[in-house]
Amino acid sequence: MTLFQTAELLAADLAGARVDHNEAQKALAYLRSKRDPKAFFDYLQAIVTNGQAVIRSRQTLDYYRNLQRACQHHLRGMEYEDLIQTLGWAIRLMRYYRKCPEHAPRRTAADSGASAPEPAARQPSNPEKTTPAQSSASASAKPASGIALQVGSVFTGKVIESDENYFVIEVPDHTTDKVIAVLKRDANTPKFVVNKDTARVEVVGIRHAKTGRTILDVRRAAKRG
Repeated sequence: MTLFQTAELLAADLAGARVDHNEAQKALAYLRSKRDPKAFFDYLQAIVTNGQAVIRSRQTLDYYRNLQRACQHHLRGMEYEDLIQTLGWAIRLMRYYRKCPEHAPRRTAADSGASAPEPAARQPSNPEKTTPAQSSASASAKPASGIALQVGSVFTGKVIESDENYFVIEVPDHTTDKVIAVLKRDANTPKFVVNKDTARVEVVGIRHAKTGRTILDVRRAAKRG
């Protein structure tokens, strides 16, 4: 399973279990400060085991129990770089999934290792590492309407998600649970405003996740004229 798929499923579990986004961010910040997967899991275990001494809210402790359960299931055995990228994307995506549960991968207790949560939605995780198996510069698919999903296609889409490395862009005439575009940031990339700005881009690569989603790697398209 790719990091992309892992982040989708982790985000679905976190959103379905209604883990608080702020508490998940605190755990991510701890991981970033220690740069050590073992320290991260020890941190979660310490809160779950002894957290009642400093955390008065039972609901907050439940957040950490669900966070620990999901991370144990999806992230155990990862090296730091893979873990920080996967968890970072999952935490960003869980907010989207809470708002759009109809886009979530369907999860069960057997799948997740957690008490069966509500379904939550999906969106990408470390886009660079999602696709090696079926990435193909010549792969193409023709939708019933709209742009052809093929290398060289140019389109303008709304910027719907971002982090320090990537922008995620809607593809016209396609739902985000089926197709998304990923634009890697560089020194010349504008500071797009999420859910406000659009980007005109050109497809330079196509990847396919096992979940059925198509990921288009894109770059900024040349200016018209």
